[in-house]
Amino acid sequence: MAWRFKASKYKNSAPKLLKREEWIGDISAGNLPNSCGNHIKASCQYMAFNVDTSGGGNLAILPINTSGRLTTALPMLKAHGDFVTDFEFSPFDDFLLATGSADNTIKVWQLPEDNGNLTETISDVSPVVVLPGQQRRIENVTWNPVADSILTVTSHNTVKLFDVSQGTEKCCIDSHKDQIQSVCWKGDGTCIVTSCKDKLLRVIDPRSSTVQQEGSGHQNIKDSRAVWLGNKDNIVTTGFDSSRNREISIWDSRNLSSSLNTVSVDASSGTLIPLYDADTGMIFFAGKGDNTIKYCEITDKTPYLQENSVASTEQIKGAGLVPKLALNVMAGEVNRILILTKSNVLPTPYIVPRKSYKEFHDDLFPDTPCGEPALSTDDWFSGQNAQVQCTSLDPAKRKKRQTGSRTIGSKGDNQTNSISKTKEITKPKETSKSVIQDTQDIPQTSKPENSGKDTSNVIPKQATPTKVTTDTPTKESAGTPTKRSSDTPKEQSPALTSANKPVTKVFTAVRQSKFKYLKGHTLHKSLHIDNIRKLYHGVPGESDMFYANQTRCVVPVEGAGGLLSVLEFNKPGRLADTGTPVLQHKSKATDYVWDPFNYSRLAVSCDDAKVWIWNIPEGGLTETVTEPSMYLRGHTEKLYFVRFHPLASDILVSSAYDFTVRIWDLSDGKEKLKLTTHPDQVFCVAWSPDGRYLATVCKDGRVRIFDPRKSPDAIKEGEGPDGPRGARVVWALNGKYLVITGFDKLCSRQLYVYDVDKLESPLYIHQLDFNPAVLVPYYDDDSKTLFVTGRGDGVVHSFEISTEHPHIFPLSPVQFEGLHQALSFLPKTCCDVKKVEFAKGWRLTNNTVEPVSFTLPRVKTEYFQDDVFPDTKVIDKPVMTSTEWLSGANTPPRTVSLRPKDMKPLSEAPVEAPKERKYESFNPNTYKSDEQKKEELLDAVTKKLEIKESPLPQDLAEGVDDDEWGDD
Repeated sequence: MAWRFKASKYKNSAPKLLKREEWIGDISAGNLPNSCGNHIKASCQYMAFNVDTSGGGNLAILPINTSGRLTTALPMLKAHGDFVTDFEFSPFDDFLLATGSADNTIKVWQLPEDNGNLTETISDVSPVVVLPGQQRRIENVTWNPVADSILTVTSHNTVKLFDVSQGTEKCCIDSHKDQIQSVCWKGDGTCIVTSCKDKLLRVIDPRSSTVQQEGSGHQNIKDSRAVWLGNKDNIVTTGFDSSRNREISIWDSRNLSSSLNTVSVDASSGTLIPLYDADTGMIFFAGKGDNTIKYCEITDKTPYLQENSVASTEQIKGAGLVPKLALNVMAGEVNRILILTKSNVLPTPYIVPRKSYKEFHDDLFPDTPCGEPALSTDDWFSGQNAQVQCTSLDPAKRKKRQTGSRTIGSKGDNQTNSISKTKEITKPKETSKSVIQDTQDIPQTSKPENSGKDTSNVIPKQATPTKVTTDTPTKESAGTPTKRSSDTPKEQSPALTSANKPVTKVFTAVRQSKFKYLKGHTLHKSLHIDNIRKLYHGVPGESDMFYANQTRCVVPVEGAGGLLSVLEFNKPGRLADTGTPVLQHKSKATDYVWDPFNYSRLAVSCDDAKVWIWNIPEGGLTETVTEPSMYLRGHTEKLYFVRFHPLASDILVSSAYDFTVRIWDLSDGKEKLKLTTHPDQVFCVAWSPDGRYLATVCKDGRVRIFDPRKSPDAIKEGEGPDGPRGARVVWALNGKYLVITGFDKLCSRQLYVYDVDKLESPLYIHQLDFNPAVLVPYYDDDSKTLFVTGRGDGVVHSFEISTEHPHIFPLSPVQFEGLHQALSFLPKTCCDVKKVEFAKGWRLTNNTVEPVSFTLPRVKTEYFQDDVFPDTKVIDKPVMTSTEWLSGANTPPRTVSLRPKDMKPLSEAPVEAPKERKYESFNPNTYKSDEQKKEELLDAVTKKLEIKESPLPQDLAEGVDDDEWGDD
């Protein structure tokens, strides 16, 4: 029975990286001492983090919505006399902060409710409770998630529970044999899990002080972490194996004898900090000293951990999650991570992209704990269990959060003062630029206290949706079973709305493709051109750097005047060390391309705003040439690139820093058409297969399609790649789709698939890797195969483009020996179909030009593979003149069969009779039961073990007759 694959609602979640101006700057985290804490924590009202100051016992305290450079001094809480090793806000009071320190003390602080003038008041704050001092330094501090005023503290090898309201120790667990490295409560508050330096993982019932489960954890004494996955029975731990490699493990708390799954991460030395959100199942891993955050999801089936994305950031000192009640749910923000770096705090929201954020998306935001304790301290210690009440995150339905009538420090000998109050949580007053107001980037929960209005129904300002940056379908193709009315704006046309309905597809296992197992290899060395001297690597990224046709190629070399070396393929071998003739320009060459219909004509764009047209003599260059056959003048700034028309002769398109795209007729050397729509740099252009349309990708993040003969304005436009680093575009599936290679804001290389009829947003985005080189694509329309690679890569990635979701299917990548600078593919007519070669080209390395071949493994190679080689387009002969095309003619390209005359097509090959099988399960005549199979197996073994009775060697010896014995 077919079963339906249900994609996670949060798989598309992506970080929204704030601008540097919005980072919280002017802090000094410096070199923080090693500790078991995360160094930064948050409540719905405040964030607290370690700072590097003299004495080391201070914490910086800022309002949760702080943004940008601070205009006043950083508010400091003078907490301890030594470094604050760990701290945590109470889950039931946003202003209650517990701290532990290397000076062996534990303190509880009540922060001021009015944080608008925090700098003046924070220095006067005194601890409301000072718990009894310990013999060793404090390692971990955490609150019970269900019961009020219960604080859990670890010091060396002991776990202690304190009643903060009384300031007394309630129990002590000393079953650990070495330092405790982490402690975490189960979501229902019944038990805790600890990781220890003795390499053991323990599940403990603190009320009975007994260890319920114990098992071997990570096999290294370096810092490890353990987090309980909410109310589930599973635990996630991070640590190091015996080889000092970082790893992540999933455990069943009911059986710690072995992990459910262990994933090896890398060999970095920084501690992996796990941050888990029980509402969504999202878990983040931030390594101290790393520059990336790994986002995964917890699943109920193997492998239990699904990696979704990796986001780049500044070097991490610490990380912490913001509570769900402080998120901007009306902007699709499902989580927010605070990243502490050496000199900044980076709020990093994770957004689930939706078409509209005008309405609350309840499918993304399940009810979350409301912040009110389910049990009192005495009730919990007496053995009672309860679940915390939940509230909706819908601003229109959310309960007003109360801190409860809580008395801290009313009894006991260690209290310094007492407070008893009930307060409603509202947004604090904001009087400085450091606290942002009504922003899209940092969420808010309500209006200021002095507004005098009810804030329960206030809806935050709508935020701009973040684009998809992971290997997932976009909003239009997300596999969700239903569609919310809020996902489709009312102003959309009915046609667009129906086209953008989500696609629910039945899981069909592995997609079968003829080209799945394609192979690539370099041809024989006798065909190589070696000893290329001083290859020039400074060609702009808008150029493909290397171009080849059937007879020759062009290679950039170092030297003044934009030197280009033209190499003949009929003259392979080693080039001379000096004296190689070149084409010399008067300025830097930015791009160059061969005329597809004239193997001797080369167009070169230069910094001098001119296009140089060269005609290479038959047999190649014999001397350095400095004068071209023609100049094209018209651009006012240096050029980006040039491209020839695929069907009409003498038509050339160019673009320059004047942001214009111009079309030239080389028959008279004059400019014929000009497009001035682009407001910024044009990364690339691509002609449609029929030669009618021109697709462009611009630095403004837009993709456009032009009909240049009818209008200088774009006929279609949509959102393109985010990154400003560069992009490429190719037409696919006979001009019905576009494929764009580009970058996101994190410099991750991505492939975007567009339907030409619906260019508003991509159908699918495929994340490839993190690499600064622009991916240069080549698309073969016959096989529907896309090849992509970049400068400095050693791998050519291949994909099949399809009309089926998700439209792009990875094929086998091809790994060549060493790195290359570029690839240039030849027309399909150059392929050797007898070897099932469906693509062929030339590969440029630092000092060689090598022919490469892409083939398919086939059995009956004596037949022409007509299922692989349909009639192909003739792309080396024009079907129109420039005059005909400019006048509006649209002549389709000619096609030709690749089948040699001496080969029969595979479709006409005789059908071989199927081989007889020993037995078939579906055939009652040959079917054998399990008992029959067992008897046959035993008979076969018995026959092999049978020992034949054979005479002894001496019995076979022949003697002599009696008469042959003589008497002595």
